[in-house]
Amino acid sequence: MSGKEKKKSGTGPAVQRREAQNMTASKQHLFLAERRKLRTRYVWLVPVGFLALLLLWTLVSARNFDDMDRATGYQYFLYSMSMMNSIFMPVMLSVVASRLCDMEIRGNTLKLLYTLEKPGRFYDIKYLFELKYLIVFSAGETLGLILLGKGMGFTERIRPDMFAEHFIAMTAVGAVILSIQHVLSLISDNQILPLIVGIAGGFLGLFSMFFPAAVNRLVLWGYFGIFSVAGVDWQRTTDEATYLYYQPLPAVSFIGFLIAGAVIYLIGKWIFLRKEV
Repeated sequence: MSGKEKKKSGTGPAVQRREAQNMTASKQHLFLAERRKLRTRYVWLVPVGFLALLLLWTLVSARNFDDMDRATGYQYFLYSMSMMNSIFMPVMLSVVASRLCDMEIRGNTLKLLYTLEKPGRFYDIKYLFELKYLIVFSAGETLGLILLGKGMGFTERIRPDMFAEHFIAMTAVGAVILSIQHVLSLISDNQILPLIVGIAGGFLGLFSMFFPAAVNRLVLWGYFGIFSVAGVDWQRTTDEATYLYYQPLPAVSFIGFLIAGAVIYLIGKWIFLRKEV
């Protein structure tokens, strides 16, 4: 095909470059628009408030630690925080998703937005903005536990790999749960439903830790406990001490969880794209 024919057909390199530039500019415009919309909504108060509550609870629970407890203090922190995350993180994520999505739902502006942006791209960018708060929350939690342990005089050695795995595991589980809250917030006219799902999921995740292992793995919210890097050996635990140990993140199970999470996200996106506005 000649150069003139390429120009006429609109498939030449120059046209493709312009389309790529327009797509990049469109993404940047949508990111800036989302940032402006969040400027006065103070969504950051939600993860900060939940983080402060969790760290305060952790501090109070460890106020009577003796020397033996301080020797495994970080493992206690990580084990108990995994249980607390199973309750509070789904609620926190449901509130964040609702706060970010109710602007378009309550204002009924999706149809107008679709004239300016593709629905799929809008869905992805909204999720990325919500994910930002989750990452900051998980990072603040991990760093906060280290600082609390230092302040309380823990004698246990700080293991960077253990804390890094905790951060990765809690963020990954939270991201999959966030994908469910994300689609629920975008397809629900009333944000009460996503909040109910977040609260119910949190309690289900906590109680699932007492289920048989085969049943526990069927509960998405229970993976906060499944991927906890600190475990308890109940056979060696006595009335005087709790025997805690470090358990590395299971690579095969974790990769399988990530694949399942990607599938859940794509299913949610497919459901959203089929919604009539």
